[in-house]
Amino acid sequence: MAAVAIVGVHLAFLPWAIGGMPVWAQIVSAALAAAGFGVALIPRAARDDTGVALPARQAMWPRLIAFPVFWIGLALLGYIAVQALNPAWVFRSDAANFWMERIPHREWLPAGVSAPFERWNPWRSLLVYGSAWLTICTVWVACTRRRSLQLLLIALVANGVLLAAFGVVQKLSGTAKIYWSLPSPSLWFFASFVYKNHAAAYLNLALTAAAALGAWYHVRGLRRHEKSNPAGLFAFFALGLAVAVLASYARGATIVMLVLLVGCAGVLLWHRRTVPSGSRNPAIALALLVVFGVFLVTGFRALRSRDALAHLRQGFTQQDRALEVRGVATSAALEMLAENRATGVGAGAFRYLFPIHQAKHPELTMSHGERRHWEHAHNDLVQLPIELGFAGAALGLLALGCALLMLSRNHFWDHPLGACGVLGLALLLVYAWWDFPFQCPAILITWCALWPVLVLWVKFEEQSAAG
Repeated sequence: MAAVAIVGVHLAFLPWAIGGMPVWAQIVSAALAAAGFGVALIPRAARDDTGVALPARQAMWPRLIAFPVFWIGLALLGYIAVQALNPAWVFRSDAANFWMERIPHREWLPAGVSAPFERWNPWRSLLVYGSAWLTICTVWVACTRRRSLQLLLIALVANGVLLAAFGVVQKLSGTAKIYWSLPSPSLWFFASFVYKNHAAAYLNLALTAAAALGAWYHVRGLRRHEKSNPAGLFAFFALGLAVAVLASYARGATIVMLVLLVGCAGVLLWHRRTVPSGSRNPAIALALLVVFGVFLVTGFRALRSRDALAHLRQGFTQQDRALEVRGVATSAALEMLAENRATGVGAGAFRYLFPIHQAKHPELTMSHGERRHWEHAHNDLVQLPIELGFAGAALGLLALGCALLMLSRNHFWDHPLGACGVLGLALLLVYAWWDFPFQCPAILITWCALWPVLVLWVKFEEQSAAG
């Protein structure tokens, strides 16, 4: 339970660091991830089939080494370390500009760049990916009961609701500073995130957890003929998070939020059909819909939803050229990928080497009369293989495939929490085609941690049903 508590603290800490985690926050994140991992491997009291503790101690390392993602992640971290130790480019700068200088390296090995840690380099990417890997392994080893997973999801929802409330209050106050005291490089910040799209993407993860828990509590309550349960509370939290996503003015994340809400509602309705008709009460469901509808309308009006919807409409009607420019950036990034498809340019190296390809597209070089520097491709599904190559990206896909295989073996679609959770995580992956959510460590680590939570949850549900 101590390891689970550390994971909860870690996941709660992630989104509150300024701008989605500066250097100091990434170091704290890595320390928390390592602490949780170490505590999870401490032998614990063995339990019998009824859950009663036995005198013997149970070693946890066999559970770890039997976990395929442990070895896949270890291979990916080793791959990035090779890139860091074999730089093909070195960062140079003067008072006004920076440039990259080609240097000799071992061409038969994956290569990277030599750049300052504070600006980003492969070692800093290794720190972030290492935190995600340690967190995944900790969840897998430490969570041996459904109650632990339930507490983690509740912590994520509570953290998301607090962050959403903070962002809304900050927005209504009209402040131009994060935490009312720290200058933001962007006027489009929300809560503690400098980039509103990252804030909305994180809130969508919290919304996924809230909707999944609400669906699970509701279906379980019907099957057990419970007079009351927390399903309505989690539905209320989900709608509150939806209002906050809309208030962030993040167009893509708003679309994802709407699809997620509709999808989770469909999952809930589908699973209600499996419950005996005598357990259903349409009047209660209708009353809840009316209450939640009034809440949504009131929240949208209070937060100037017309402005947010107008901003969303501009993207579809091409009044705002941001989406068009991102399409050009994706084209340029695909050109870069074609030249570095095997082993990539190095983790964290995109920002240094993309100017070579950016210069071929005039639309990408200037913005409002100023020279534009692209730190990210605004398309994670292209940027990640650019940096890691097909070899490194294949390791990531293999880990994801393992999770999907384990979920499928346990028929995740038969469980409301599993179905809602997989939908939310898959939608973020789709969203990554036109934005860069996984470049924010808070989102990446939380998204990664939720996969083992879902895998273990549906596994425990299947075992419970079989027993």
